[in-house]
Amino acid sequence: MSTCIISGRFPATEFKANINHKIYADTYGYSYIHCNWPTTLNNNYLNKIAYILHHIDDYDYIVWIDDDAFFFDFEKDIMEYAPKNDSFISLCKSPSFKELKTHFSSGQFIVKCNELSKRFFQDVLKIELNFVKEWWPDKLGFFTNGDQDIMVYLLLENTSYKGKLDLYDYNCFNSRWENLSEIDVHKPFILHFTGRGQVKRNNYIETQLKFNLHASLVSNSTLEKYGINTLERYNCNKHQVKNKSFTFRVKSILKRWLQG
Repeated sequence: MSTCIISGRFPATEFKANINHKIYADTYGYSYIHCNWPTTLNNNYLNKIAYILHHIDDYDYIVWIDDDAFFFDFEKDIMEYAPKNDSFISLCKSPSFKELKTHFSSGQFIVKCNELSKRFFQDVLKIELNFVKEWWPDKLGFFTNGDQDIMVYLLLENTSYKGKLDLYDYNCFNSRWENLSEIDVHKPFILHFTGRGQVKRNNYIETQLKFNLHASLVSNSTLEKYGINTLERYNCNKHQVKNKSFTFRVKSILKRWLQG
């Protein structure tokens, strides 16, 4: 059985999650692919669907994980949650304590690679988001204007996919920053940073400080095996990630200007 963990985004991520994802994949003997190239799609949320379709014929299973999600418990195998029986995809519910709730999160999922799942992702790219928005019932919660909404629609309404989803509680592989010390406290398997830009960045930095971890949220002893420089004490500040992103944007603008 071949399994590949895929992550990444375009534009490039601010987070060091690709290091985390690669090391986790190595721990269990899975392949890892970091995707960060542009597509012709008019919604950046849909890029990951294109990435998955690009590799879906190469593996038996694909694990997608967003760039703002990190494996936090390396003792657990993500494939314990692989789709069972006739299901082709496994996802997690939205956290019950969140004010903004969604039917499920497409930030992390496990896909059984076959003709059904391939057709599913092809259909995700065919469906117009405005059509889904007009259909969207209030009971499904927050509309995210992305791939997640189209996936919800297809899994609930299309007879080819209906009932072929394994839906887990959020704490299986969609835990949040609050679960570290504030609400429904538990050790997350996957720690998913969500929310608006600066809130997400602050929580990410706070986690590094709280556990004295490298930005990849991987232990120093493991990082050193990969030749990655580590510190005895990580003294990052809340503006570090933001400033790096700002510098990157300024450089990109200047580069485009100089190129005409």
